[in-house]
Amino acid sequence: MITSTLSQLQGYKIISPNFEKAIQYILSTDFSALETGKYAIDDDNVFAIVNEYTTKPASECDPESHRDYADIQIMIAGIERFGYAPLTDQRETIPYDPEKDVAFYTLTPEDLSYITLHPGEFIIFFPVDIHQPELFTHQPDLVRKVVIKVAL
Repeated sequence: MITSTLSQLQGYKIISPNFEKAIQYILSTDFSALETGKYAIDDDNVFAIVNEYTTKPASECDPESHRDYADIQIMIAGIERFGYAPLTDQRETIPYDPEKDVAFYTLTPEDLSYITLHPGEFIIFFPVDIHQPELFTHQPDLVRKVVIKVAL
């Protein structure tokens, strides 16, 4: 897991050519002007999903992990809290779905560390990371977020 401000994102282009494409797209796109939906950047290698939703209590958000893609999640508007744990020996409660590239887990709050993102900040989750998105901080908040899926 990596998190910082968008002004620091440039330094992560070195991770892979797909990360370089994703970051160039992020830094050259006005996401507030895009409709919600999916946007192709480089076929299935790199694509963007623009979301708007209201954050929820942790009890309504299942921790998840991916195998084929890393997520670069960028906060455009609103505040969102994320749960995080390194993927070690946790057991999947909803088995991995290769078509959706996701497995789900049932973890207690004590099993997770938490971080809050504000507009202009990003977080990157890799397949070795369990993450629990869409959490509210003190109260539900309308969030506009972009998730860039980067094939590894």
